[in-house]
Amino acid sequence: MSVGKAQALCSQIEALLLASDEPLSILRLRNLLGEEMPGSDIRTAISELEAHYHNRGIQIVQVAGGWQLRTAAEHAELIHQLWEIRPQKLSRSAMETLAIIAYRQPATRAEIEALRGVKVSSQMISTLQERGWIKVLGRKEVPGRPHLYGTGKQFLVDFGLDSLKDLPDSAQLMDEDEIQQMVMEKIEPHEEANETDTEKS
Repeated sequence: MSVGKAQALCSQIEALLLASDEPLSILRLRNLLGEEMPGSDIRTAISELEAHYHNRGIQIVQVAGGWQLRTAAEHAELIHQLWEIRPQKLSRSAMETLAIIAYRQPATRAEIEALRGVKVSSQMISTLQERGWIKVLGRKEVPGRPHLYGTGKQFLVDFGLDSLKDLPDSAQLMDEDEIQQMVMEKIEPHEEANETDTEKS
């Protein structure tokens, strides 16, 4: 590919990433740019854009199987000043429930309650579902056929993960308090940077 065409491709991809409200995968970019566009050229262009935005206020981040333009995390507090209303954080119990689902999925509500030692409210589950952080994966083949919960795509997007494999392996060995603490550390900056709604669990 000539230098001129490479620059044009970078410009097109940059525009698409800026305009999109969700991460764009290589396949999605190929569909938008034209099937004849080699995936290798798209990857090269993305690498050049990543280098261009390195250590800048805007960065290209690989999340949920695609790429997305995001403001740098260190500027979250500064950007927050643009907002008139502070988003309300989720309760500790909701974050603990999310942590259990993230690391132990698929999990039924009864299994989550057994791990937490307390009842999980329907409102809490609904709040996590509304945010796209959890979803119903199916039903467990036991009496009553309870729902099996797992994480949704928005969980990966909001937590900056490309896939569930990016969750720390050591988390499987943590006790519930340690898992909750880790999730709280990750969730709070994302709550401030990415959420503008106010919800209670």
